[in-house]
Amino acid sequence: MFRLFLLVSCFSVPFFGAGQILSKEYHATIFESRNENIDFIINNRLKDSTSNESKLLLAELYFLKGRNDKAIDFLDLLANDEGMEKHANPELYARWLKNRGLVLWNQGKSDQALEYLQQSLSNYRKLDQLSQNNIADLLNNMGLVHVGNSPNIAVRYYEDALRIYSTSASENLEKIIQVSINISLAEINQEHHINALRILNQALSEWSNNHKKGLPTEAFIKANIGGVYLATNQLVLAKDYLGEAEMIYLQNYGQRNSELANVYAQLSELELRLGSYDKSLFYIQKALKANSFEFESMEYEENPKVDDANKLNIQLSLLMRKAVIFESFYYGYSLKKLHLESAISAIDVAERVLEDSRAGTTNKKDLLQLSDLASELYEDGQRIALQLHEVTLFGNEYLKKAFQYAELSQSALLKTAVVESEAQSFAGIPEAVLEKEKELSSELAYLNTQISLASEISKLNLLRDRYFQLKQEYQKFIERIEVNYPTYYNLKHQDVPTSIADIQSKLKPGEAVIEYAMAPKSNQIIVYWISNSDLTYYRIYEQNEVLRFLRAYRNTLIYNLGGSFQTIAHNLYNYLFPFKIGKNITKLVIIPDGELATIPFEALVAGQDKQQLDFHELDYLIKSFDIHYSYSASLYQSVQTAQYGSDALLLTPVEFGQGIAKLSASEQESKHFRSWCNQQSIPIESLVRSNATKERFKNSTLEDFRFIHLATHGTVDLLSPDLSGIYFSNDINRPDENILYVGEIYGLSINAELVVLSACETGLGKINRGEGVMGLGQAFAYSGADNLILSLWKVADESTSLLMQSFYRGQFENEVHSFSNGLREAKLAMINSDYSAPYFWAPFVLWGK
Repeated sequence: MFRLFLLVSCFSVPFFGAGQILSKEYHATIFESRNENIDFIINNRLKDSTSNESKLLLAELYFLKGRNDKAIDFLDLLANDEGMEKHANPELYARWLKNRGLVLWNQGKSDQALEYLQQSLSNYRKLDQLSQNNIADLLNNMGLVHVGNSPNIAVRYYEDALRIYSTSASENLEKIIQVSINISLAEINQEHHINALRILNQALSEWSNNHKKGLPTEAFIKANIGGVYLATNQLVLAKDYLGEAEMIYLQNYGQRNSELANVYAQLSELELRLGSYDKSLFYIQKALKANSFEFESMEYEENPKVDDANKLNIQLSLLMRKAVIFESFYYGYSLKKLHLESAISAIDVAERVLEDSRAGTTNKKDLLQLSDLASELYEDGQRIALQLHEVTLFGNEYLKKAFQYAELSQSALLKTAVVESEAQSFAGIPEAVLEKEKELSSELAYLNTQISLASEISKLNLLRDRYFQLKQEYQKFIERIEVNYPTYYNLKHQDVPTSIADIQSKLKPGEAVIEYAMAPKSNQIIVYWISNSDLTYYRIYEQNEVLRFLRAYRNTLIYNLGGSFQTIAHNLYNYLFPFKIGKNITKLVIIPDGELATIPFEALVAGQDKQQLDFHELDYLIKSFDIHYSYSASLYQSVQTAQYGSDALLLTPVEFGQGIAKLSASEQESKHFRSWCNQQSIPIESLVRSNATKERFKNSTLEDFRFIHLATHGTVDLLSPDLSGIYFSNDINRPDENILYVGEIYGLSINAELVVLSACETGLGKINRGEGVMGLGQAFAYSGADNLILSLWKVADESTSLLMQSFYRGQFENEVHSFSNGLREAKLAMINSDYSAPYFWAPFVLWGK
């Protein structure tokens, strides 16, 4: 099934409500727009667009026409109007919030859309004199936002809306039909095709009995019926319904409309399944034209300009699909290199559209959704570029391009944070302004965490209100900075691709980068090898089989299963290193992808022995190489000359109460850290036992610390990564504030060369495709920690203390110190001790620069 279009919820039916404070003419016009030529109505209304009500009306009309850009213009005019305060006209304000939410939803910004819709719902519930239908409209709209990712939640919203509409069923027949259509989309998303088809046919029958033929809603129903038939491979029926939908949309909207683009996209998929590559390209080109403002070309090799798109998220999907069609044409029929080149050209434009979408998105959850889609784009780009490399006789231009896509797929959020930090440093922004930004950012992070933890409805609503208002303040604040300091804006949004030559020039002698890229579509893992003189790649086939070995390897480590460890660790090594490492290499910088980030490469066994050896005798990778992990090659080498403070911070709660185990050995670990700081003449701030509170930590001047050592407990929440955290001692003044959550860590401002999280599972978290492990490590990296030592499983108190003591003892002993070498030496010492099992020494890994 062509999921990129059929399942995009932008083509569902939103409602705009029918209040009693806005004029009757307003509501009559909205009703009229569903049954008459909308361009004629808009042209009439443009004659008088001075009042706030007329601006809001035009925004809605343009939204219904499918012109998001025009809708945004009028909504922005209202946002900047002094008369738009919610107390001046409460329904106008509530409706503006709703329309803003719908426009954001149409832009693919689902989480931000929900924030506006939730605020609109809250405001409508305070307006007793208005019809309950306003509440139902909002519940329907919130269902639309959820339908793409959480269809079960969407259906609950739809059912709540139906209950309200059903109290006046005859008056609300049209809305009941439209909610039924929306429920059918939720069924389609869950692949309940028979049920979806039943609902859609019933809706079509009821609609036809009560409306004249040829209206957009009829086309919408028929397009979705056609989509169901396409999903179930009933291509003749699919073509009939999609063709009818096409004709109705053309009659009502002309050739440029995003819902028409959806129909063309599905017709393109239908022709591709029939093996009609030329026809498939014909329809995808028509889809691109329909979603553009000016693009006219029907030459298949040509693409719209990046900024020529009505809806960026739809344009991105169309371009990705076009690339796949060209690739299919190459393999299925032509074997013409030109078709691969046309595919990579579409991918390049799609990548720039994606960057435009990212630049206009500030919401973290929406950015994560973009990262997921981006990963698919970059996987396609790598696959096509590598095929072009293999059919190109000279040079490695396409291999470099494939690697650039691999780099783009790694840790986009973290890269954005680094770029913003550097932009602030060079833009001449006053310190007071930067402090205000940090204050707002920190409070937003705290409120977001409290919303996740809140259980009482009244408290939750208060927190949401405060969060929403503060977020509006923050966004306006950032907009003012970007206007007042254009250098910051330009640096922040500059698009400079990763240069292989630059990466190679910065690699030290004996240093090599190994970057892994998951390719689930082809069930492969692509491995890029980069030294200062070489760039090459390898394919690891059977990704699923590799992941099975990976999980077995991890289990043998976590549960200290010595009997099977040797064989599994060696077999996984053979999978992950399908090449020989040159004798001149002494340090490996490993950039893992997906689940590869959850294992220590150090404990892989390179050499196999027929006999079962003791742990200390095994040929571990750590015995031959320093090993350093990084989120991407470009991040590993960024800001190599950073300026750090001179101090160190130690936090050791030791005791936690509430049934949480005491960390007795952490006191010895802390004494050793203090001793090491004294030997190096490093001023140290110690937060020990009762002083090790969350409040004291957050109120410390964190930017002044070059080294931060946290010897404590960690907690991992794989379902809600922002609720992972580290424990502090109980604060009698704040009894519920003894965990610093990931969501709050993102709001900190740190400038540390090294942060050591000497706690359990601090390197774990939810794996988000395109971002890696979303947990404590990435949160500290985001907040400014250049290097981190993290743990991959629950660690033993005594052995952890010994490892940390040995690690610090090795620092600064040589003229050029290296964290990776210091950690390696500490691990080798443990291998030759009573703690030789990898369970004790392997969990701690070094991430960073």
